[in-house]
Amino acid sequence: MPTTAVGFFLTIVFALPGYVYHRISLRRRPERVDTAVQELLSVVFVGVATDIVAVALLALATGVMSLRAPNLSHLIADPGQYSAAHLSLVAGWGVAFLVTTIGLAVLLGLEPWERLLPPAWRRWRSDHARRVGDQQSSWWLLFHEHPDATIHVGCALDDGSYVSGRLHSYSKAANENGDRELALSGEIFYRAPDDPTGGVLPAVNAVSISARRLVLLTVTYVVPDQPIAAQPPAAAPSEVTA
Repeated sequence: MPTTAVGFFLTIVFALPGYVYHRISLRRRPERVDTAVQELLSVVFVGVATDIVAVALLALATGVMSLRAPNLSHLIADPGQYSAAHLSLVAGWGVAFLVTTIGLAVLLGLEPWERLLPPAWRRWRSDHARRVGDQQSSWWLLFHEHPDATIHVGCALDDGSYVSGRLHSYSKAANENGDRELALSGEIFYRAPDDPTGGVLPAVNAVSISARRLVLLTVTYVVPDQPIAAQPPAAAPSEVTA
C-alpha cells in the first residue's frame, strides 16, 4: 500500500484506467466468469498499456508545443521534495496524464472505430468472435446479431402458451440456467394453451419471462427504413358460367 500522497496518486493513475476499461467492457460484452487473478491481470495490463501510450502522447505534445514539463529524474529521486517545490507543475501534468489515460481506456472499451470498418470486416470480426469466443450466452449472440435493428421475441412456454413482444432487457450471464429472465415490452401478444387465436393484452406494457419456462424462442430483426418487397396483386376470381 502507498504511504505517501505521491505514491497514492501513482497507484490511482496505474489502476484506474484498467478499472474503467473493465467496467465498460462488462456493458458491451456478455458477463464472464473470471477468477480474481484474471480480472487483476486484465486491469494491470490495460493500465500499463494506457500509461505507456499516454506518456508517449504527452511527450510528443511537449516537444511539438514546447511545454514546460516536470523533471522526471528529480521527481523519481525525491518525489516529495520535488512535488512540494513544483506543486502546480506536477499537479497540472498529473491531471493531464490521468485524463489522458482514462480517455484511452474509454476509447479502448467502446471501440468507436468499429462502425468505421467496412461491412465485410465487421461481419468477419463478428463471425470470428462467435466461433472462438468462450462463455458466450446464446441470448447475447442472438440479440447482438443486428445492433441497429429492433428485436421482437416470441416465446413458447412449457404449458403450451405463447407470448411475444419487443425485447426490453435480458440476463447477460454466461451461465445459461433457468434463473435467467427475459423482459418484453410494447404490445404484448399472449395466446393461452387452449386458445387457437390469442390477442394483445389490454393495459399491459411489459412482461417478464423466466428462462425455466421457455421451450422455444424466436427472434425477428426489424431494420429501420428497410424497404418492403412489393407483393404481387391478388388474382381476380374467375367467372363461372353455367
